[in-house]
Amino acid sequence: MTAPQLAGAQADDAAVRGDAALLDVLAELGPDERRVLLALARRLLAGQTAYGRLDLASDGRHWRKERAEELADALVYGAIGEVAATLGK
Repeated sequence: MTAPQLAGAQADDAAVRGDAALLDVLAELGPDERRVLLALARRLLAGQTAYGRLDLASDGRHWRKERAEELADALVYGAIGEVAATLGK
């Protein structure tokens, strides 16, 4: 087996183990918890449709910075929603 074939086989093995671990966790969760995961999975699929499949090895984004910006946006939108609600909107 060549080095690239070995690397591919190891990646496939890791994916299978990850799938099995995910199924094990799903089996332990209640219906509402599974609904939460389903909502997150749908967001991942929306991102995949818009940007392509996630590949952490080649994606150069700074994830902590991205998270901080998204959380700041969420806080802004939340505050705007609260103010708008007081204005009857």
